[in-house]
Amino acid sequence: MNSNLSSLQCGRGRMTRRNEKENGFTLVELLVVLAVIGILIGLMMPAIQAAREAARRMSCQNNLSQLSLALHNYESTFRHLPSGYLHKFGPAGSGDEAANHMGLSWAAAMLPQLEQGAVARRINYDVPLWAKSNRAARDISLPVFLCPSDTYSDSSFVYRAPEERYAAASYAANWGPADANTNLDATPLASRGVFFRNSRLRVSALLDGLSNTLAFGERHNGPIPQSRSTAGGHTVFENAWIGAVRDVDEPADDHAHMVLFETQFRPNQQDGDDKGLAAPHSGLCQFALCDGSVRAITEHIDAEVYDSLATRNGREVVEEF
Repeated sequence: MNSNLSSLQCGRGRMTRRNEKENGFTLVELLVVLAVIGILIGLMMPAIQAAREAARRMSCQNNLSQLSLALHNYESTFRHLPSGYLHKFGPAGSGDEAANHMGLSWAAAMLPQLEQGAVARRINYDVPLWAKSNRAARDISLPVFLCPSDTYSDSSFVYRAPEERYAAASYAANWGPADANTNLDATPLASRGVFFRNSRLRVSALLDGLSNTLAFGERHNGPIPQSRSTAGGHTVFENAWIGAVRDVDEPADDHAHMVLFETQFRPNQQDGDDKGLAAPHSGLCQFALCDGSVRAITEHIDAEVYDSLATRNGREVVEEF
């Protein structure tokens, strides 16, 4: 009896060990499973990345909507649109009479309408923007001025000197079309758009219609898409929110392109310029129009249509874009 029981127990023991071995994974099986998981992850990643980019684009659209709402609230309060940037020549005998001693932009003007009154109170309006007393304000990076897809501008700065920097931004305002004789840096007052040096336009001046006129567009601070350097030798964009500031070596240059754009070049255009636009989204650029709507415009938009959207009083008929 005991002998039989022992034999049975031994048999059961052998059966248990054999079942454990049969239920395990071989190295080949494990490698096959890992390979399948890797393939599935590889197939899913583009979809995940597309979903994340779609979410970032929606957040960017929301920023542009907030800027449009602030623009209309500003106009309701002051009965005119904010200036593209403020300009005042230096005092006689100062040695830098030609330099702009203000520079504060449309974005800085709209800070209270964007619920950023605390930041606005840190700006000293009695001294140039480059003064040390404005360092704290110009260092602040504000999410409302940053597209989530714009990795070039987040926590970055535009430098005018080694110790003089301005928090980068992802949006610029519409100066209008340019040509061989006019552009926003060389002829800052020859604007056919909505924002320019010391501008104070009323909505009634936008005769082309608010829904047919660009207000704000996207521009990152990354490389300019080009196969050669620009006329000024620039290789990267210089986009800030607080204002347009003179260069230490070029005091007479407003550097209006820090806060404004022109439509001489289409968005992301090869061989473009720092006065144009470049969005961090593939194949398109997002814009806020003067009626408050937000539109995505392809980088292949017809040049004449793009210029027509930039004019405030060109009397063009823009049907589809």
